[in-house]
Amino acid sequence: MDSSKRSETPENSVNKIHKDIAGEFLNLIGVGRPKEGLRFFTADCKTHNPYVIGGMDALIDAMIAVQKKGAEGIIEGSTVDFKLIVRNVLADGDLVAVHTHLSSSNPNNGGLRQVHLFRFSGDKIVEYWDITQQV
Repeated sequence: MDSSKRSETPENSVNKIHKDIAGEFLNLIGVGRPKEGLRFFTADCKTHNPYVIGGMDALIDAMIAVQKKGAEGIIEGSTVDFKLIVRNVLADGDLVAVHTHLSSSNPNNGGLRQVHLFRFSGDKIVEYWDITQQV
């Protein structure tokens, strides 16, 4: 189907709230304040990251460690001035998917592409997945 012929559907207000929460969490990561984002998660939020054992506290601690490493971090050859860019945000029911790009100022480095999947109960995130691909 030609995308120019798609009809626009008004966004469900719950979907918009969930998208805003997921976006704000990722913004906090991007500006180096991921601990502040813990307020969006339930205390027993289930995480699905094969590299980090534990809940969101452990995952946030791992994110902070990567940010502190900068050039030695998750983007090979990067500098400390990496940037998190939100590319797409999709919502369906209690799920929100966010496609992000983590880039550095090094033009020879493609950075990382990521998909973050959030499952909500009310206005709290109860389950979180993240998938990362080096570009």
